[in-house]
Amino acid sequence: MGNSFSPLRKSSRPSSPYSPTTSSGSDGSSINSRTESFVSFNSQDDFDLEPTFPLSRTQLEQIKTWREHHYLSKLTWGNDFSAPVSEWLKQGNVKVLDMGCGTGLWLIDVASKFPTTQFIGVDILPLIPKRYPPNVEFIQADIKVRLPFPDSCFDFIHMRHMLFYFTERDWMNYVIPELLRILKPGGFLELSEADIEWYNASPITKRLISAAHNVMRMRGIDPFIITRISEIMDNTQMFVRVFERSQESQIGKWAGEKGERVLKICSGFLNGIRVPQCKLLRVSEDEYDKYVNTFKEDVNRYKTYCKVHRFYAAKRNIEGY
Repeated sequence: MGNSFSPLRKSSRPSSPYSPTTSSGSDGSSINSRTESFVSFNSQDDFDLEPTFPLSRTQLEQIKTWREHHYLSKLTWGNDFSAPVSEWLKQGNVKVLDMGCGTGLWLIDVASKFPTTQFIGVDILPLIPKRYPPNVEFIQADIKVRLPFPDSCFDFIHMRHMLFYFTERDWMNYVIPELLRILKPGGFLELSEADIEWYNASPITKRLISAAHNVMRMRGIDPFIITRISEIMDNTQMFVRVFERSQESQIGKWAGEKGERVLKICSGFLNGIRVPQCKLLRVSEDEYDKYVNTFKEDVNRYKTYCKVHRFYAAKRNIEGY
């Protein structure tokens, strides 16, 4: 990590949300970092950067992309989460986990609104910002190994934009079971993901997204796993009821500034997988660039859109789990 953090040492859990915060290593060790005030992210200097994004982008492009995702999520949904936990967070003395926190944008945004609630961000390799609220802690861990938390310790667990990281087997055997293990009975789990499908698509757009689906399959990722998230959660028989909320997200300048921002993300996605895409489509990089440029025009003609989804549910109060 960067110069603003001390060497790795054994982690100690803060006694209150206002105790010194830490960022920890993959073995549960931590890096001490105390901050006095929250500063919004306005420059690359606010981050201690390490590459984690699965696509081929520079570190600064990663940060910009995550910012765009965060901004668009707030613009699309009008809130930070859908689970009915706002009153808990206002009252404080509860614990919130942001799984796959990355740069901590969601974590820090929400933590700054609920200063008496303890927030913990976990990532296999978090991009830890240099400054964050005193009720925030970052921990480096791998959910497919085991998270360094006792059973039933979190009141609310949030996870988003992790579709590219897990296979269907991971979702069923590691992700959902491990999040259930550390979630308190009565606590809420919320998952937020974008649909890897584009609707009202032109022939070129369909060809590009179909090839992208195959790229994901080559990496062991099911591009349509989102259609089965509710089923996977239900099959555990550990949730009271799984709620699903969906929103359309228009792509292109036909939908104004927001649509242009979504188009930028979609174009970045296509450019990020250009090498395997060219092989699958059997085209040169110049030809592929023409495809992407055609896609950028077609979304306005066809009024193309995608969908984003939120799934949330409370854990059953079952003894012995």
